[in-house]
Amino acid sequence: MNLRSARKLATLLLLASIGIAAAADDALERRLAVIPDAGPSVDALAEALDDPDPVVARTAARALPALGPEARVAIGRALRHDDMLVRRTAAMNLGKLGRGALELIERAIRDDDPMVRQGAIYALVDLPPSAEVSELLEQAREDENQLVRRAVLLVSRAAYRTAETISLPKSGWRFNLDPDDVGRNEGWFAADFDDTDWNEIEIEQAWQEAGYDYVGVAWYRRTVQLPEREEPHKAMLGFEGVDESAWLWVNGQYAGSHDIGPSGWDKPFRLDVGSLLRWGRENQITVRVMNTAHAGGIWRPVSVVVLEPAR
Repeated sequence: MNLRSARKLATLLLLASIGIAAAADDALERRLAVIPDAGPSVDALAEALDDPDPVVARTAARALPALGPEARVAIGRALRHDDMLVRRTAAMNLGKLGRGALELIERAIRDDDPMVRQGAIYALVDLPPSAEVSELLEQAREDENQLVRRAVLLVSRAAYRTAETISLPKSGWRFNLDPDDVGRNEGWFAADFDDTDWNEIEIEQAWQEAGYDYVGVAWYRRTVQLPEREEPHKAMLGFEGVDESAWLWVNGQYAGSHDIGPSGWDKPFRLDVGSLLRWGRENQITVRVMNTAHAGGIWRPVSVVVLEPAR
């Protein structure tokens, strides 16, 4: 390369570096304009969602929920953004909207990306405990993604404290195999269903350990006496392990399921039973269990968990 060419190249590199620096300065200026301390308007933040610099768009998404209900339309745009991190950032900050955030959080929980769904769950920790919040947590509890399920567990612990844990008996359960899967149609979950012909079994073991070399659907039933007490704010039936899927009825009423496939065999889960339990009386518990390979059954302890708001 001759001297003339070298000088030309150096000039071009200098001009390019000046252009890059100018562009960086311009982007930094736009970022600073959308941080909360700058007092940006809803319109300014909505416009920033279309900024070519992704950091500007993400900063705007974080700031929007703090502006209250007037920002709902712009927040909706952020939750539909092509950039996953814009959607996640908006979702994580939805709690700043208060109870008005519930509809938007529900939308974010249905996002295709698990990171966005996880962010929406974390937003719930900013809201006071309520039936609506509990419903959203229960909806997300069965998410196929482990990160989302973990977020549900963390938020539930933050929102409520355990006031009492009542272990269900290990023995005295009635058990019946259902190879043709007729139990639901025949009402095996009904509170007054006659299960006297069923065998007895203990939980906290795989049914193979009790002598049933079987893969498929089986049912557990037991009546338990609960102590007299004031009705709690929330009560869950907690299962430390069911191999691999479970459907629950309490006093003949369907309470919910844990059905995430074979990976659910060792995952603890809780189902909301607060409106179904009868305190100071007998309660009939029915669990339909399905396994598709290897061991099966309610192989870890079960308990009633009484929860009260943590704040």
